[in-house]
Amino acid sequence: MDAITMYMNAALDSARTVKGFTAPNPAVGAVIVRDGVIIATGSTSPAGGDHAEIHAIRAAGENCRGAELYVTLEPCSHWGKTPPCSEAVIAAGFSKVIIAMEDPNPLVSGRGTSQIRAAGIEVITGICETEAHQLNEDFFYYITHKKPWVTVKLAMTLDGRVADSKGSSQWITGPESRRFVHELRAKHTAIGVGRGTLETDNPQLTVRGVEGKNPIRIAFVSDATAGKATWFRDHARDERTIMVISDTSNQRIETASDGVELWFTGSASHLESLDRFLTMAGEQEIDSLFVEGGSGLVSTFLELRAVNRFYLFYAPKLLGGGTDGLVLAEPHPMNQPIALDNPQWHQFGNDMMITGVASWL
Repeated sequence: MDAITMYMNAALDSARTVKGFTAPNPAVGAVIVRDGVIIATGSTSPAGGDHAEIHAIRAAGENCRGAELYVTLEPCSHWGKTPPCSEAVIAAGFSKVIIAMEDPNPLVSGRGTSQIRAAGIEVITGICETEAHQLNEDFFYYITHKKPWVTVKLAMTLDGRVADSKGSSQWITGPESRRFVHELRAKHTAIGVGRGTLETDNPQLTVRGVEGKNPIRIAFVSDATAGKATWFRDHARDERTIMVISDTSNQRIETASDGVELWFTGSASHLESLDRFLTMAGEQEIDSLFVEGGSGLVSTFLELRAVNRFYLFYAPKLLGGGTDGLVLAEPHPMNQPIALDNPQWHQFGNDMMITGVASWL
């Protein structure tokens, strides 16, 4: 590995430490290098706080002058809740700025890089671009589509079952897989389940065993009676809990006396209701949604072509019957499947996991 890649990897590592804490902003990392030594690092603060470059510049102080800045995303060039980072980068006096990728945010989109170059600073782009893009794929999708990035997770047996013939689904996969799922929960703004999963499993949908904040909890139901479940009755007051209700009443958002948010989509059609929810979620700055089931909800997301990334866990087990993980109303023919682009395999204990981006993106 050459030095420039090594330093950018250090910036990516810094960004990964704050993934899940910065929404609706991207998780960005920065390192400052002087004479071949990293002298400062920085990462994005929660929304409204300083960006990665600012943290690193303050840590390095006057040592920035003549040094190199490595940053995983193009410095912003506009006023938001904080001043433009491009101006701070220029004022710091760097000799060179190395950027992993351009920011697709229309408010930036090359302007930050152009400003830095115009100030006479050498700029290099495209270092570890693939890794930088995957790190913030949810943000990039949200900022350009104004809808949340949707991740689907399914834990299945080798014959594709998510529960046995009696409806039991705990536990299909082992502890190593379940720990990784909690890491995924921590990296998403919201987590969602259907009514069947809510009433059968009464899941907590919290982050446990790893560091990270709990995501917003969302249940997709056809009426408000699901609010009697323990999941809603015992929800923590400091966590947002949302019921997405598909009925024909007016589209609106209300807050119940127990603090649960009631999102009425105004449509009883599962597909139309889900599509309206995604628009509503984008307006509420929910930039990513982790869908954990059940199979009916996942199938509806697929029929809407609203799934962005899959995490499919397979345990080395066979049931020979039970609940299928995926059953579409209109199955795809072999020559037109739902394909996963850029698939990656990982092993967790005895389980195998494959992840990839849906081919329609």
